[in-house]
Amino acid sequence: MQRHFLCHQQDIVEGKPREFEIPMEPTPLSLFVIRYENQLYAYQNRCPHLNIPLNWQPDDFLSLEHTHIQCSTHGALFKPDDGYCIAGPCRDEKLTRLTLDLSQNDEIWLQI
Repeated sequence: MQRHFLCHQQDIVEGKPREFEIPMEPTPLSLFVIRYENQLYAYQNRCPHLNIPLNWQPDDFLSLEHTHIQCSTHGALFKPDDGYCIAGPCRDEKLTRLTLDLSQNDEIWLQI
């Protein structure tokens, strides 16, 4: 198992997900971390419908109301706490959740 430092916990603000890219072979791992109801969640930045990035622009993953993760291509909506798709062409599918390790120093590490 590998660990990759992402940022500090205070760097992830409710309603403002943050995108990261981990160098890997053959392609980098694109992911984002979101704080929802004061819990941190990490997901791979890939829509299950078309296997393309979700975000509109860097760090822009949320619906206009900031209540759901939204795919920029076809508008699918995903619940922030489990990645479950509630609307759109990939309904009933899920985002790929990634494992975070929160250190005592308030650091966020990705485990892969």
